[in-house]
Amino acid sequence: MDIRNTRQLKDFAAQRLGNAQEGQKIVLLYTAIALGVTALVTIVNYCLNLRIDQMTGLGGMGARSMLTTVQTLLPVAQALFLMCLDLGYLSTMLRVARGQYASPNGLRLGFDRFWVLLRCNLLRGLIYFGLGMASVYAAMMIYLMSPLASSAMELLTPMVTAAAAAGETSITLDDAAYAQLMSAMTPALILCAVLFLAVAAPFFYRYRMADYLLIDRPGIGAVAALRESRKMMKGHRVQLLKLDLSLWWFYAAMLAASVICYGDLIFPALGISLPISGTAAYFVFFAAYVAATFAIYYFLRNRVEVTYALVYDSLRPREPEDKSIVLGNIFQM
Repeated sequence: MDIRNTRQLKDFAAQRLGNAQEGQKIVLLYTAIALGVTALVTIVNYCLNLRIDQMTGLGGMGARSMLTTVQTLLPVAQALFLMCLDLGYLSTMLRVARGQYASPNGLRLGFDRFWVLLRCNLLRGLIYFGLGMASVYAAMMIYLMSPLASSAMELLTPMVTAAAAAGETSITLDDAAYAQLMSAMTPALILCAVLFLAVAAPFFYRYRMADYLLIDRPGIGAVAALRESRKMMKGHRVQLLKLDLSLWWFYAAMLAASVICYGDLIFPALGISLPISGTAAYFVFFAAYVAATFAIYYFLRNRVEVTYALVYDSLRPREPEDKSIVLGNIFQM
């Protein structure tokens, strides 16, 4: 299948989904689990905040420390769980794209491949972190060597001079000065973002197929998956970018759902007062976010993920046909 023909890809994905017996059941179960875990972590985190606020004095220091540690680890545990669940969901959509039988049992695949999946994501994270640090360094050099830094220098120079005259080794910024400094450094932040996007985007598309390789090749390692993904995507990154742009409606819907989640902060920032308490507003907008995300996942995501699975199948190297019967991993079925 020609991945340059986005219309053909999306039409074929819709056809495959129409023939899949368990397609809607899989996405229903996946969405319920993913959003259920997110809601549970949010509620537990809120309860922990209440409990920590109630503990005062030296007597509660140990308990506060323990609860704070649990609060810190909760998002990490959530991210790891959803990482495994997402891989299982991709595996079921890959089977649907191939016209094979897929069932909710396939959602467990990510937990079976936990360690190799974790290593793969850590390697990608390290790559993006390195690119981010390089982007920040380059952006700051450009900012400091250009007229863009003049307003920040005008603000800092008198403070540094006064601190040096007083024999101090540091300067203290009040809220007003800090706000002015952040405003003056806005060009530097924009430069960081632009440079990071320009540098990281090719790497993002280069390693886009690594998760599918972990699904399709049980014996492959994290480094090998990234290397094979780079080979597969050579010469096809622009085509996949065009496909992403053609699916703008899905990403726009996801962005809108994320904005809804922060409605309790956005409305007051716009000067709009809400007739409910801050806590009630937080949970009302969070419930609206969960409902919106559920609708997006249930009605839209299957088609998007099957389309991407078809892209992977079009790019993967063809293996010699084996005339024998292979049952495969039962958790992929």
